[in-house]
Amino acid sequence: MRIRRSIAAISAISLGAVLAGTASGAIPAIASPDSAGTGKLAAATTSPAFPTFVHLPADQAAHPNVPQEWWYVVGHLNAGGHRFGYEVQIVGGQTPQTLMAIADQTTGAYYTQSQNYSPDQTSFSTTALDVRSPSATLSGPMNAMRLHAVLPVGEINLTLRAQGPALYNNGTGLMPFLGGTSYYYSLPSLSSKGTLTENNHTYAVTGDSWLDRQWGTWDWSTVQKWTWMAIQLANGDRVNLWDMFDPSGEFPYATVLHPDGTHEIVAVNPLANGTSAFWTSPTTGKRYGTRWTVNIPALDASLSVIVQPQGQEIQGDGGIFEGASSVTGRYRGKPVTGQAYVEQLGNWQ
Repeated sequence: MRIRRSIAAISAISLGAVLAGTASGAIPAIASPDSAGTGKLAAATTSPAFPTFVHLPADQAAHPNVPQEWWYVVGHLNAGGHRFGYEVQIVGGQTPQTLMAIADQTTGAYYTQSQNYSPDQTSFSTTALDVRSPSATLSGPMNAMRLHAVLPVGEINLTLRAQGPALYNNGTGLMPFLGGTSYYYSLPSLSSKGTLTENNHTYAVTGDSWLDRQWGTWDWSTVQKWTWMAIQLANGDRVNLWDMFDPSGEFPYATVLHPDGTHEIVAVNPLANGTSAFWTSPTTGKRYGTRWTVNIPALDASLSVIVQPQGQEIQGDGGIFEGASSVTGRYRGKPVTGQAYVEQLGNWQ
């Protein structure tokens, strides 16, 4: 694992929060303590340019000797009024894996596949973005990435073009995660164009996608459950939201990226009280929320996030929910619409 910039370049406030969170094994809800210096959750932290631990485009490539790493792409596609959601996740590290799904939001159909591979079946370039497995590949420069995935029901072929700035989770691209440390950034505004094949019918599609990149060292045994949301608002703001549970407690927070590249790290009201329309998987028996009211006081925001269709569980490794969703509500006191992908790990009783 490589830190691209000297740790001394980080401000004392940001570094203190990162180190304090790492020691406790918890994800900090903000990048800095409150102004009183108590270490409690502040309403919001804003900076035009947090120093970052991520270097682009170099960190699009794989990182040697890192036990956990993935390239996670989700998106919303349109074919003349026919709407789809999709996910393609390529996992590197010690156990290569792909997780893929197509959600036909017009018909309500949902298709998924997960597959583990041996290292000799995959390749991960350490010099450029070029990751390959038997069922999925992602390669190319940030302004012309090529994504290809094959499922039993069909195929995804897209060109993804980064529009606007990157989102650095926690403002710095480095966060405490499951008793360890994760480097983490997103390309949350990817114009998307290509084809999607479903049951022998090939659609010409356009839309918007979101790429998440994480790598580092952490301990999966410490996780209890989490809800994560990738929210793309029509006003141009992008919201990377976590509500994480681990042995030290619950940590709901969001990193907000504005179109000018500035970030805000804000407290989020815990999601449990705003979760409804639960769906129980007939395959794994796990229970997931499919409707949320997301309240972010610092942004004067109350967002209704609704999954469509409901049953978007990928069954590999015990089940994980990956839901294409719509967004409506209030944001900075004004009406807003958007779209989201919602991930739920664990059982939401």
